[in-house]
This record gives sequence, structure tokens and C-alpha cells, in this order.
Amino acid sequence: MQYVNSQNNNKLLIFFKYLGFFALFFILNKAGINYLIYPFVFGTYFASIWCNQNVFSISAILLLSGYLATFSLYNLLENAIFVLIFLIIYGIHYKIKKPFKYLHIIIYAAIVNLPKLFIEIYFLNSNIYLLFLEFVLGLLYTFAVLKYFESICVRGLCGRLTSLETICAFIFVASVFCGLNAFSIGNIHLIKFCASALVLFLGYVSNVQTTLLLAAAAGVGSLFYSNSPIYLCVILIYSLCVCMFKTKNKYIMSVALIAGECICGFYFNLFFEYNILSLIPLIVAILCFIIFPNKQLDIYSVNFHESLSSLTQASVINRNRELLHRRLVELSDVFAEMNKVLRGMISGGIANSGAKRLLYNEVKIKTCDDCPNKNKCFRVYSAETMQSLEHMIDIGFEKGKINLLDVPTLFAGKCDKLNSLVSTINDLIEQYKNYAGLVNNIDASKVLLAEQLYGVSNIMRDLSLEVNSGVNFEKGKEKKIIDELTYNNIICSDALVFESAGTLSVTLAVRKEDRLKTSVSKVVSKVCGHKMDIAEETSSTRAGWQVLTLKSAPKYDCVFGVATKTKTGSSVSGDAYSIVKINDGKYLFALCDGMGSGQKAEQTSSTAIGLLENFYKAGFDREIILSSVNKLLSLGKDEVFSALDLCLLDVREGLCDFIKMGAPESYVKQKETTKIIQIGALPLGIVQNAENKAKQVYLSSGDKIIMLTDGISDAFKKPEDLQDYINNLAISNPQEMAEEILNKVLSINKKIAKDDMSIIVAKVFER
Repeated sequence: MQYVNSQNNNKLLIFFKYLGFFALFFILNKAGINYLIYPFVFGTYFASIWCNQNVFSISAILLLSGYLATFSLYNLLENAIFVLIFLIIYGIHYKIKKPFKYLHIIIYAAIVNLPKLFIEIYFLNSNIYLLFLEFVLGLLYTFAVLKYFESICVRGLCGRLTSLETICAFIFVASVFCGLNAFSIGNIHLIKFCASALVLFLGYVSNVQTTLLLAAAAGVGSLFYSNSPIYLCVILIYSLCVCMFKTKNKYIMSVALIAGECICGFYFNLFFEYNILSLIPLIVAILCFIIFPNKQLDIYSVNFHESLSSLTQASVINRNRELLHRRLVELSDVFAEMNKVLRGMISGGIANSGAKRLLYNEVKIKTCDDCPNKNKCFRVYSAETMQSLEHMIDIGFEKGKINLLDVPTLFAGKCDKLNSLVSTINDLIEQYKNYAGLVNNIDASKVLLAEQLYGVSNIMRDLSLEVNSGVNFEKGKEKKIIDELTYNNIICSDALVFESAGTLSVTLAVRKEDRLKTSVSKVVSKVCGHKMDIAEETSSTRAGWQVLTLKSAPKYDCVFGVATKTKTGSSVSGDAYSIVKINDGKYLFALCDGMGSGQKAEQTSSTAIGLLENFYKAGFDREIILSSVNKLLSLGKDEVFSALDLCLLDVREGLCDFIKMGAPESYVKQKETTKIIQIGALPLGIVQNAENKAKQVYLSSGDKIIMLTDGISDAFKKPEDLQDYINNLAISNPQEMAEEILNKVLSINKKIAKDDMSIIVAKVFER
């Protein structure tokens, strides 16, 4: 009984195997590059036979799939001649018992394609240049798919691939997704289902690099087929969203995928037509992913990571950098183009002159059309009537409304519907003002969104340049670092040293008990020839080990102190401050003083500070950041003003950028003098296009930056008085200095805090 069941299972597996080959051949028959050349199916046919599949079964599947894909007798004839010639060659090899080799396959692939070229040229009058291109690409693809299928046969789907095999796998996946583009019903696209399933399953069982790589391959396949980067962008966004929330929880990854779909469909509007039917492939893929057994997925995951596990791998750093560079540039262009489109949609509203003319006509219709004296006013006294109405409308535009005193005397004595006229003019002016405000807000929202898209475009462009920069591996230093650490009783199993964009990076895998030893940085600094600091520390997949990343240390570092005091009688301070390390070379210091004090001021300043932090961390340009925050605050229902004092410190160069919008003076205390930093600009939120200016100051070791709100500065009669006081403070500790200045202000005000008070003191020192 067990033997019978085993036979049945084997037959079932064989059936599904050949069904899979049929589906693959059918898809590749549809895989055309820009709808012109179809070079993929025959290479896959040779590769399947190379992997010891039954030649007669595979040949029959090729003929059937080719005919069903095209319904062309010419195509069937070409394929039949192709298969017949190859079967003859195969029979000769079988007869003389000589196995196939790579070179044999490539030569035979060229030979059996010659009749196809002959039929296409002499009977179908096909383009000879396209046929030649298809022929060459078909041979190259045959080589690629042979290499990839061989790696699967030898090492399995989860096996480690060489660099060449990785490229071949990329090409094969791209060819499959090229064919999947051909299958759709209305807005239901098969490629969306396959791409979603691919990203979800890979995100679960493999690492981030593999997921992004194969997602990019799928997108490139779509690009080949349609000559459009839309699905390339879509699939990459899918993979980025899933990888950001990579976890063993299927539902979290599914929600991340849905978020990616919403970003593509609703935010970026990447699809030409988008409706509820467009979500069906995504939903089906998610359902398949969720119902797929976790146990089986975990087995795949373990097999995959066992074959690729390593604490540091040089190949991960340099893998597909050029490809990622091109993708980022293309995405950057997409966002830049969307910025142009949005800016082109700004209406600008109606000019005042045109609005006044419209109001003049409306007043005539609503008030004067049913008046018995209409003909007298507009015929006998037409010039006087027109001038009077235009005069009243002009006054209404200036003052917002008019009253009876604004009506010309001569006109008032002749008009029988004066009250109704004044009321109508006021109503129309109010309606126009509301309309103009709405249009301005809509335009401001478009500008705001356009600025964000432009900012994202710049970030991606910068990332592409960073990715495109060469990576130089310092192989000679790696063994030396491991040896030197061993001499210092620090066990290091792996080291990777490389330089990118002018920054030297060292990644080490050390025992957990050794990670805190100060000699780690000293040894690495000694071998590298300059100061190196630990920039990142992460857990290793191997128990008991930690991965440390060291980078070139900046020239300077800083310490800081903060002192605050809430306004007397107020429970909440309207001031907010932020001290954030943006990256390993820059610090952001910010003070925000909301209008007034209390809960509303605190909410305003906290909102502005939060926006600034997130924008700067994301890498947006200063101009875009301040413009966006200002517009966001000015678009609110209530008047929301905030004085902003911002300082961006680059500890690598010792360069400090001060930006002020309605904020009081800042001070830089040096060894023998104190500089006043003063910039005139309106606070955030008053006008949508507020100007922001920056002032640069170079710092030396020991210099201190003092930033404060007007609750501090107002206690002194003039900025020079506070300058003299700070200059005479002989305090080195920044926290003590901040508290001393605050206490001085309280003593001036007789222990009463007349306003919310905040002060930040930062001290720069050489490392």
C-alpha cells in the first residue's frame, strides 16, 4: 500500500513539474522587449534539457505552449523545425554517448535558430536587424539561464551564488516578469500579483539585500516589456515598505505592502487607471501568503540563512551599487517631474481688477435689474452710476466692507435701493474674500507638496551619488586589525575595511564581553593611521557575538547644557527645545518660542520642533525645511506664530550655521571675546513665503554657543549688555553656564519669570 502511495506521489510531482515548465514556457513566449523581440523561451528550453529533463516531454511542452501563446501556424512551424533539428542532434549525441558541454549548447542554439531566421526573412519579410538582435540576445540569454539552472541543480534554490550566477539569476527573474506583463484583464494585472507575492515571500524567508535585488529584477523585466518605469517604481516601493517592516509577523508585512500600494496609487498616482479592481491581485497575493504554512516558510528561511550567513561580507557592500544608483536616479527624476506638474497646476486665483469687474456685474444683476429706475441710472446717468459703483467696490476691497458713509453723496440721493445695494456689495466682497482665501490655501498646499517632492528627489539624487561612489577595500588592514586585537585579548572573528565617499569604515565581529573595551578603538585607530570611533553597535546572528562599526572620527565634539523656567503663573512652558545628532558629523540645536505662553504656545512650539527634527533627519535641504514648516503653520485655522532659533553644527569642519526667524540674538563666546549673532526675519507662520537667512561662523576648540529665548534677552536693556555679561563669565561647564545666566535673569526680575525662559549652551572641543 505504501509503495502504491509512493508511486502516486511521484506521478503527481512529475505532473506538477511539467505543468510548471508549461507555464514558464507560455509566459516566456509572451516576454517581448518593447513588443519587438522575443529572445527568452528557447534559452530556457536548452537549460531545462541541460538539467536532465526528458527531452521529448520538454519538446512537446515547448510546441504546445508556443502555439497556445500565439495561435500562429508560422510560429508552430518554426518551433517544430527548431525541435526536430535539435532532436536529431540530441539523438546523435545519445548514439555516440558523448555528453553535452556548455560550448555545444551555445553552438547548437545558434544552429537550430537559423531556419527560424530564414523563414522570418524570406517568407514573413521581418526586420533583419531586429531578427539579428533577437538572435544575439537569445544566445546570451541561453548562457545566462544555463548558468543559473545549473546552480539550482547543484546547490538548490537557497544556495550561495557566485557573482556571475547572481547576474544570471537577475536576468532570469527579469525575463519571467517581462512575460508576466502581457497578462491582464482590465485593471487586474498578473504582474502585480506575482510581484506582491515575490516581495512578501522573499521578505519573510531571505535577507533585505536579496529581496531588493529580486524586486529590482522584477521591475527591470517590466521596464523591458513596456518601456515604462512605472512598475519598476511600484515594485521597488513594495519591497522597500516590506523590508522596512521585515518581521516574522505576516500581518505586519501585509499591512506594509498595502501601505506601499496606497503610496503608489493614491499619493504618487503612478497607475493610469486606479479603482477597486486594481487591488484584487494584491489582496489575492496577501491571502496566499497568509495561508501558506509558517512551518514551511521557516524551513526555507533557515536553509537560506545557513547558506548565506556571515558576520561581515564584502560582497554585500559592493553588490549592485551601480544598479541601485540608476534606480535612485530614475526615482529622483519621477519625483522631480511630479514637482513640476504640481507647480504647473497652481491657479493663482483671479486678479483684483478682474474680480472688481465681476462684482460690478453681479451688483447690477442682483440689485439693479428689477429696479424701476434702472434705465434712468444706466442710460441718463451711466457714467456717474458706473463711477459710483466702482468707487464703492474699491473701498470695499480696501476696508473689507462698506457702509452708507462710503456712498458718494450725489449717488445716494438718486438711488432708491441704497441699503440693499450696500448689503449686496458687502456680501459679494465677503464671498470673494472667502474664495480668494480658499484658492490661496489650495495653491499653498500644492506648493508645499511640490516642495516635499522636490526634497525627496534631491535626497534620492544625493543617495544615488553616494551609492555610485567607488568603494575601496583595504584587504591588507583586515588581517592586521584581527591580529592586533588578538594581541590585546580581544577576540575578533571577522573584519571588513573599506573607504566610501571619503569616509573610512571598519566593521568588526567581536565577542560581547570585548565590545566595551576601550582598546578596540585604539587598535583600529593605530592600524588605520587616524582616529576611529565606534559609530554603530548591532547584535550578531551568532550567539555571543556583537558587530561593531567604526568610522573616521570628526575633528571636534561637543557637550551641552540646558536651563529652562516656566512663566510665573503658567503651568506649561510655551518654549520647546531640541538637541539632536543628525548623523555622525552634525548636531542640531533648536529653540522655538510659541506665541504667548501656556498650552497653545507649547503645542505650537513642540509642533515646529518636531517637524524640524524629522525633516533634518530625513536629509532635506534647509530652504525646503524652513519653507515647509512655515507653510504648514500658516495654513492652520488659527494664527500660529513661533520664533525659531536654529543652529546646525558640523563637528567635522568646526562650522556652525545659525538660522533665525523672529528669534533674539545668539552669542558665540570665544577665548577673549563674545560675538553677537543677529539675523532679522519674520517668525514662522506669519506669512507663507517668509524669508530665512543663515549666518556661518567657524569655531575653535573651547568656543561656546549660547542660544536663548526672548524671556532671557528681554531682561537686559540691549544685546550689548548681555554680551558683556557673557564675556565676563569664567565658567567652562556649559550646564553651569546655562544655569548661571538663568539665575542672573531671575535676580534682575526679582525672582519673577515674566515670560517662559529657555537657554542652550554648547561647548565645542577638539577630540
